Amino acid sequence: MKMSRLSIYSILIFFFIVNVCFSQTKKIDSLRNLLKNANDTTQVNIFRGLSKSFRFQDTEKAIEYGLKSLERSRQINFTKGEIKALYDLGLTHGMTGNYPESLDFFNKCLSISKKNKDYLYIKMVYNSLGIVYKRIGDYPTSKSYYLKTLKLVDSLNLTYDVSSAYSNLGILYDLMGEPDMAIESYEKALEIYKGPDRKKLENNVQTNIAIIDFNKENYKAALDKFLRRQAYAKKQNDKITLCIGYSNIGACYLNLGQWDAAETNFNKAFELAEQLSLKQQIPVIYNGLADLMLKQRKYKEAIQYSNKNIEALNSLEGSFEQKREAHQKAYEIYEADNQLKTAILHLNKTMAFKDSLMNETKVREIQNLQIQHDVYVKDREIEANELQLTLLNTRVLQNRKRMIYFIVISILLLLSASLLFFRYRSKQKSNALLREKNSLISEQKKVIEEINAELEKRMLRAQMNPHFIFNSLSSIQYLISSNDKKRALIYLSKFSKLLRQVLESSININLVLNEEIELLKIYIELEALRFDNSFSYTFTIHDDLDIYEYEVPMLLVQPYIENAIIHGLMQKKGSKHLTVSFKGIKDYIECIIEDNGVGLTSKTVKKTAKHPSRGMSITAKRINALKEFSNQELVTVQNLENEGCNGTRVTILIPKN
Repeated sequence: MKMSRLSIYSILIFFFIVNVCFSQTKKIDSLRNLLKNANDTTQVNIFRGLSKSFRFQDTEKAIEYGLKSLERSRQINFTKGEIKALYDLGLTHGMTGNYPESLDFFNKCLSISKKNKDYLYIKMVYNSLGIVYKRIGDYPTSKSYYLKTLKLVDSLNLTYDVSSAYSNLGILYDLMGEPDMAIESYEKALEIYKGPDRKKLENNVQTNIAIIDFNKENYKAALDKFLRRQAYAKKQNDKITLCIGYSNIGACYLNLGQWDAAETNFNKAFELAEQLSLKQQIPVIYNGLADLMLKQRKYKEAIQYSNKNIEALNSLEGSFEQKREAHQKAYEIYEADNQLKTAILHLNKTMAFKDSLMNETKVREIQNLQIQHDVYVKDREIEANELQLTLLNTRVLQNRKRMIYFIVISILLLLSASLLFFRYRSKQKSNALLREKNSLISEQKKVIEEINAELEKRMLRAQMNPHFIFNSLSSIQYLISSNDKKRALIYLSKFSKLLRQVLESSININLVLNEEIELLKIYIELEALRFDNSFSYTFTIHDDLDIYEYEVPMLLVQPYIENAIIHGLMQKKGSKHLTVSFKGIKDYIECIIEDNGVGLTSKTVKKTAKHPSRGMSITAKRINALKEFSNQELVTVQNLENEGCNGTRVTILIPKN
């Protein structure tokens, strides 16, 4: 039996809302009286207070007063009031389930907060966005906003409390099925919290961790935490929490086989549930008692509690999961008591409620997908509106400038027609001449820059080719000195073929990708010969890449392949394999060079630092030259040690244009 956090807190939230509604009525009347004589910022704050007061009673009025607060803030240029109003409207819409509107207001609040460097509200909006995306089922986006909250506070050394962000991360990790990460986040929230309600937070965290322990079947640890929470609830005289706590403790004792303790706690929970009219908790207790009697083989009592459980659930709308569990428990009891006909009846009802639950889940998933689609459409509309507004502002500004120029010129012409005419003509000629000269200078400058860029590329490529040829000649020298004439001749034959291709394409800075790949294949064959074919290699060209369409800088990839062979594979004993792949991704050609060598060990890094490769330093300059065509990191090196094997993966992005 798994324990659900949602069912526990839905009861707490219901009673919280009821209490808030009663306490807010007097506050609303008081604020309305103050509003009669208020003005400016005071009026903004009263509107906002009314909005917050109506939030649990009348959401339409809450939104109405929130919009009034926002409108008044804009009228008097009260930026702080505008930020607060936008944030509160985001919260109110989120509470009503109107998540697209909620995200719209939160994003507007975030934009203004960033503009005014209001880090407190930036933090609050990030946290709220995380909650909204969690509710619509977009867990990765939710996680990213919680992490942004933590990064903001950490990077700027802010003193804001981020324990709520860690608590929310804990809940999110639990929903994502990562209990260890959830516990780590809960403990971090507790560690950094410095507020006055530390005991309350500590007990909430302990309850959350206890539920995780229970679901992991670590009942003893869960029981210990539930008992501590129960002691705190007794001090606070929190009867709702006590009721739920007794039920949880009973469930722990039940799973630990301590029947008497389990029954005692279930009975205590039942007394409080009846006293407080907790209709949602009563079936939970009945289910626990039925399970307890079943395990003790007291089938008569088990059947009584099971029937009471089903009867209590029939008075509740929905609750398909609880109803399915109730009939499943009834089936188990009747089957154990050998009442097979009744058992089959409950089994059929179990399957029926399972289908209902699946339908309910599908409807919820469809609703979440619709909400995510609405959010996407809303974002696109906002972007389109902002673009349209920018265009309109530009046109208005241009028209205004034209009108001013026209008026000024007209007045000048009317006042001194003849004089201004000649001066105007003279000035026009001078301006035209100046523009021609400026244009000529600009064109010459552009040509010079292009020539410089071309020369720099040729220089780097010219440096690259001798380096490559030198390495190949060193390999031939090694084979000859080893008296391996046959392999030396094979190597020399392939090298001459490679050298011919290099010389034939020496007049070009770039090569068609197909030709570059052929050069690399020959190079790898040469290296394989050089090292007695001690490593295998694979060349992969993805179907989505047209290797005859794009050009790439000549021998750009070769130094990375050389590095993989020399510093990766040749330092390893056993099976050695090199993989080179090319594929197209949007505006880039992606080349991945992966080996199963020794990886980036500290020894390799120190060795490379002491003796930097000439080829790699030249290639680094060539990569830097390519960065003017992209704002993205073009080369990434990844150590594969953490993925279950050793080795290195180098990813190179080559701009297509």
